[in-house]
Amino acid sequence: MCMKISKEELLRINRGFGGGLRNDSSLDFALEMLKNKKIGDYKKLAYLIRAILVDHPFSDGNKRTAAYLALKFTEGKNKEVDRELLLHHIVSIAKKNITEIKNIEYRLKNAIK
Repeated sequence: MCMKISKEELLRINRGFGGGLRNDSSLDFALEMLKNKKIGDYKKLAYLIRAILVDHPFSDGNKRTAAYLALKFTEGKNKEVDRELLLHHIVSIAKKNITEIKNIEYRLKNAIK
């Protein structure tokens, strides 16, 4: 994957989890950040994860969509992933409304190596 994903593809992925789009402004911002050549892939993923977990753009399946994207990232980059730790971080980011990109990026790097 990293870091090429369209809004339509995100919507398709989320529909697979039973959701639908409620608000797309934060998704649009995160998708624009994916085009920024000055930031690394983990930070790009962190923007996307934050948009999904904190801003809840979908009616359902936000955490599942975020987990799917993170796992696709690991496949695309041939990275090892601690799935249990990744899921822990995803739930934690959502529950605690963690908005700091550095914090989210750190958590992603901690679970995906």
